[in-house]
Amino acid sequence: MSVKIQIDGLAAFRTALRNLPDDLTQEAGAIVLAHAEDAKQRVQGAYPEGPTGNLRRGVTMNKEASNFGARAIVRSRAPHAWLFEHGVRGTAPRRTVPPDQEAIPIFIRVRRNMVTALIHMVQRAGLVVTES
Repeated sequence: MSVKIQIDGLAAFRTALRNLPDDLTQEAGAIVLAHAEDAKQRVQGAYPEGPTGNLRRGVTMNKEASNFGARAIVRSRAPHAWLFEHGVRGTAPRRTVPPDQEAIPIFIRVRRNMVTALIHMVQRAGLVVTES
């Protein structure tokens, strides 16, 4: 038996996830936290060690888990992270950062993977998910 629920947009999908039964809520929370940890590790691994290690150490994850789900925020907080990723304007040519070392594209890819994992989870529970 499959159930069809139409959810328009990512915000509505998030709201629907918050209203899942307990077993699915716990599974969704585990998916969110695992992907957040993955994003943190990928960015830390992409950043160069540098003389102090501050760029890598500046990647942080704040997580909140409750009976209603989980939330995680991964940030690159090193004071010079923006300079590393964007360089500085001046007379010298701007340093180019390889795309695999930029935090934002890594965050976007991991978030896309997380949403896919959440969609697969609700599909396994019998919901039908379609894209429009």
